[in-house]
Amino acid sequence: MIRPRVALAAVLGTTVEWYDFALYGTAAALVFNKLYFPGSDPLVGTVLAYGTFAIGFLARPLGGAYFGERGDTKGRKNVLVATLLLMGVATTGIGLLPTYGQIGLAAPVLLTLLRFVQGFAAGGEKTGALIILFENSPPKWRGFLTSLPAIGTGTGTLLSTGAFALVTATLSEEDFLSWGWRVPFLLGAALTLFGLWIRRSIDETEEFKRAGVPAPTVRRPLRERLAQSRFMEAWRRYPRQMLIVICAGAGENAGFYVFGTFSVAYAQDRQLPTAALLTGISIAAAVKLITVPAFGALSDRIGRRPVSIGGALVLLAAAWPFFQLLDGGQTWAIWLALLITLGIGQSAILGSQPAFFAELFDTKVRFSAVGVANNIGTVLTGGLAPLLATALLLWFDHNVFGVVVFVALMSGLTAVTVALAPETRHVEPAPAAVPTNR
Repeated sequence: MIRPRVALAAVLGTTVEWYDFALYGTAAALVFNKLYFPGSDPLVGTVLAYGTFAIGFLARPLGGAYFGERGDTKGRKNVLVATLLLMGVATTGIGLLPTYGQIGLAAPVLLTLLRFVQGFAAGGEKTGALIILFENSPPKWRGFLTSLPAIGTGTGTLLSTGAFALVTATLSEEDFLSWGWRVPFLLGAALTLFGLWIRRSIDETEEFKRAGVPAPTVRRPLRERLAQSRFMEAWRRYPRQMLIVICAGAGENAGFYVFGTFSVAYAQDRQLPTAALLTGISIAAAVKLITVPAFGALSDRIGRRPVSIGGALVLLAAAWPFFQLLDGGQTWAIWLALLITLGIGQSAILGSQPAFFAELFDTKVRFSAVGVANNIGTVLTGGLAPLLATALLLWFDHNVFGVVVFVALMSGLTAVTVALAPETRHVEPAPAAVPTNR
């Protein structure tokens, strides 16, 4: 069985990292559109703020490629420490960043740069936590154990949304916009130090040790290094599996960032109770601490495919009712909508797919393959979702029809992709020997 400190390091580290990463999404809707992109229509300012939000996702495939190569050649632990440190530095920098009114155009430029660094770090983080748990898990528990980093993402989201809910509830709007919004970001520095202390205590996985570490070679031209990288090797050997990973998470990605992030901007546009929505997102994140590993465990019993497809169908069916319940303005209805979409639909996909992705590749290229392909999918279907949803809301004259169609299409893509993919629950990937001279 997996050692408890390995699971603890993966979950707590991911919690800290996703607390930092998720803060930006809420701040984009509540703060950045006012302090860093002023002088325009509020919804247009939100589009600009979500543009910088999307920059973080565009950086994730680059981070996935860089840290994937390091993870496959230098070790899994090496990456987990580096990504957490980088994320903490970027988040603290955002908390200290002067506003547009103080330094002008440099403010949104620096904000965008720091968001890019956050995304670059996140590109290696979630994959690293998944891989280190996967390679330390017995086959019959891989679905459950590899879903645990999602507890970290849920806890991080819960903490970040809760932090903003607390400061918005206890401070006046003037104080919140003046200094209060910075407090959750600056707390990330202390959380980062704690996460680093936990992660430095874990050992490298035995599966990676058995595969062997390539001997160092003389520095080669960039083109040659790219051609011989683990990422390119994964594309050559596993093209179908790479496409599966890119497309399979579409429903989960779009659902999370539409229902859990864009919904805040939508509520503000419709003058709906934002406090109730933020509380509901926090409740849904708390519920996911139970439902995500439960669906991961279910995938160990009945397979990765049926659980993932079921979650996608829930998101597809719930897309239109979600906004109808939100428009009603009733607290109980808002919470119910979030529990169905995030607590059940998204959780089913999130719990069943980590092991599914890792089981598609061997040890030699696993980190690079999952890291790059999953992050490409996240960029295309998740990172751009709040920006696209806000643009669709404007395009359809504040009608949510376009957003619903977008979520339905992404959920359908997940269902079809997974239905056409092989079931991997009983597959035991054989570690591939790593050559000593690359």
